[in-house]
Amino acid sequence: MKVKWLVTSITLVSLIAALLFFSASTAEADTGWTGVVTVATLNVRPEPSTLATPVDTLRYGDTVTVEAVVEGEAVMGDATWYQIGPGRYVYGPFIAEGQGGGASYGDGERWIDVDLSNKVARAMVGDKAVYAAEVTIGRPGWNTPVGTFSIVNRVASETMDSATIGIPRDSPDGYYLTEVLYTQYFLWTGQAFHYNYWVPDEAFGTAASSRGCVGLRLADAEFFWNFADIGTRVVIHY
Repeated sequence: MKVKWLVTSITLVSLIAALLFFSASTAEADTGWTGVVTVATLNVRPEPSTLATPVDTLRYGDTVTVEAVVEGEAVMGDATWYQIGPGRYVYGPFIAEGQGGGASYGDGERWIDVDLSNKVARAMVGDKAVYAAEVTIGRPGWNTPVGTFSIVNRVASETMDSATIGIPRDSPDGYYLTEVLYTQYFLWTGQAFHYNYWVPDEAFGTAASSRGCVGLRLADAEFFWNFADIGTRVVIHY
C-alpha cells in the first residue's frame, strides 16, 4: 500500500509540475511585444533599479522587445519596469507600445491617424477619414514616435517651457512658449498635438522641426480638439 501511495504521489507531483511548466511557458510567450523609447536616453540596467549600474543606453525612437513586466524600484511613483532580455531592465513609463501590423479599428470608432511620410493627420471614424490636416513633425534626434498611443491629457492653453525637461531656456535648444492652444498629449513624456504658431505656414506638410510633437494650424488644432478626448486612440506610422 505504501509503495502504491508513493507511486501515485510521484505521478501527481509530476503532472502538476508539467502543468505549471506549460502554463509558465505559455504566459512568457504571450508577453512579448514591441516597445518604443520615448525619452532622449534610457539606461538599460541589470536589475529593475536605478541603483544598478547601466549596461547599455537606448536612444529616443529605439525599439525593444518587452519580454516581461516586473515590479522594481518606484520612480516618480511608478514601480513598473520591463525586462527586455536576460539581465536587461528598463523603466516602464519611458517605453510606449509600438505599432504591430496595420491599424485595426472598431466600427464607428473615432481615432487619429498620423502619416509621418506625408506629414498629414487624419480624423478617422472607423475606416473613413472625415478630416485631414497638414502637420509638422519631430526633427531628427527628436523624431515623432511610431506606434499606437492614446490621448492622456488635454490642456486648452498650455505654456511650454524647456526648463521643465532640463533644457535651459537660453540654450540653443531652449524655448518658452505661452498660449499654445488645443494641446493634446499622447505620451506623458511631452509629445502632443497642438497649435504651432511659431513656424511659417509653408512648414505644415513639409517640416520636421519639433521635439516629437505634431504641430497644427489653428483651425486644424481646434478641429482635433473637438474631435478627440481622453482615451482617443492615435496611430502614428510612416
